[in-house]
Amino acid sequence: MQRVVAGTLRGRQLLPLPRSITGVRPSSSRVRGAIFDRLQHEVVGARVLDLFAGTGALAIEALSRGAAHATLVEQHPGLCGFLDRQLELLGLGDRTTVIGDDARRFLTRGSLGRGARGPFDLVLVDPPYAALELYVAVLAGLAAGPLLSPDAVVVIEYEKHRGRRPAIAIPPGFEQEAIRDHGQTALEFLRLSPAPPANQTPS
Repeated sequence: MQRVVAGTLRGRQLLPLPRSITGVRPSSSRVRGAIFDRLQHEVVGARVLDLFAGTGALAIEALSRGAAHATLVEQHPGLCGFLDRQLELLGLGDRTTVIGDDARRFLTRGSLGRGARGPFDLVLVDPPYAALELYVAVLAGLAAGPLLSPDAVVVIEYEKHRGRRPAIAIPPGFEQEAIRDHGQTALEFLRLSPAPPANQTPS
């Protein structure tokens, strides 16, 4: 049984996934703790985008630690219904928006419609571990679109292979701030790079 690690909801149990939903890998309490212990005060008041939301454990942890609002994007219809029940049970319905969509399509639209509240200060990227191409596509979409606040942080979580991190191309527009290993799981913390000043023509 998963529980919220820290914050106002500390110790609250999360609903178990229905047996009919398979192939979902929730972030462990150790990994969730590592993400938000590092971010600490940056989470407070943040607008969060949880792509590949799954069980919603990452977004819930962020809200427990003081995030203002979380938009959860999940393409599995059964999981969207599960997320709605989970969030209402925890009293988070008014601070969350669940969007049933493919993460890449959501980013391609570049829109904050359907209840999404951006621009986003924190983005959590945790797709199925085997789909490495999703990381590249999502990061490129985030870098190219208008969905991020000027100092946004993006956290990506992935599995190491035989103890080694896979090579994930970080597109221009992001700076890598840190990498943390937790067993077979690795976390990368990226920050949106400030745009270079535009060339000014002397008057």
